[in-house]
Amino acid sequence: MKSVHACRLGLRRVALRMLVFASLLPCMQLAHADAPAFDRPGIAFATSVLPAGSFDWEQGLPDLERDNTDGTRSTTYAADTTLRLGLTSTLEVQLAGSLWNRFDLRAAGVSTSGTGAGDTRLALKWAPALSSKNVTFAMLGSVTMDTGSAAFTNGQSIVSLGATVARDLGDGRSVAFYANVDRSGGANTWTLSPSFGFPISGNLGGYVEAGRTFGGGASSTVAGGGLTWLLRDRVQLDIYADGGLTHGSPDLLAGCGVSVFWK
Repeated sequence: MKSVHACRLGLRRVALRMLVFASLLPCMQLAHADAPAFDRPGIAFATSVLPAGSFDWEQGLPDLERDNTDGTRSTTYAADTTLRLGLTSTLEVQLAGSLWNRFDLRAAGVSTSGTGAGDTRLALKWAPALSSKNVTFAMLGSVTMDTGSAAFTNGQSIVSLGATVARDLGDGRSVAFYANVDRSGGANTWTLSPSFGFPISGNLGGYVEAGRTFGGGASSTVAGGGLTWLLRDRVQLDIYADGGLTHGSPDLLAGCGVSVFWK
């Protein structure tokens, strides 16, 4: 069995190769076809994979979580990055992490803050072809390694398995349902989320969603939505906000980001 050090070294090599590949992408010809669905924003991920040999970069600018409980106010910012590479017509590989994070904490009149890197996630996404043209489905399995700095790491690895199923309602509208389980430290944490996507005008679209997370000794429920704007069929800008609905939920999950597709 490989040691944790060896696993981390291998993960860093994969990250380095993908980052080198990303640095060469501006020299490549951009896709002229419509970009496939991006995984951000939203709780769920898209029910499609990238075409074989194509690549995208999805970046939070940043995303944040804010909570105010019993006189303690905390805000965490994360510049989340996801790199996706199409392998076959049904498979893609993903590398995700956040090189920059910041927390601001205020309690009893005293303020503290800190910055650092987050954990690293390696994932494989599978989206099989279904007999129905109106229904799509994808699964995402991942391993998150505790490579982050002390303030922004889970402290141990996380193994995750998620699935999204979506139905096309026509006229650019769709409904989807997402389910995911995280396994860490011998405990399971579940996330369930329904969503509805709709067009607004031209390349501007919107969605509404709800999410319920439970298990692992905690639970939370949020609801909200966001907007996406597709530019030149290859660049997407997004903004979103979800508000907490229960005492154990964060007050606000929000952010904005950009996603870029190359082929």
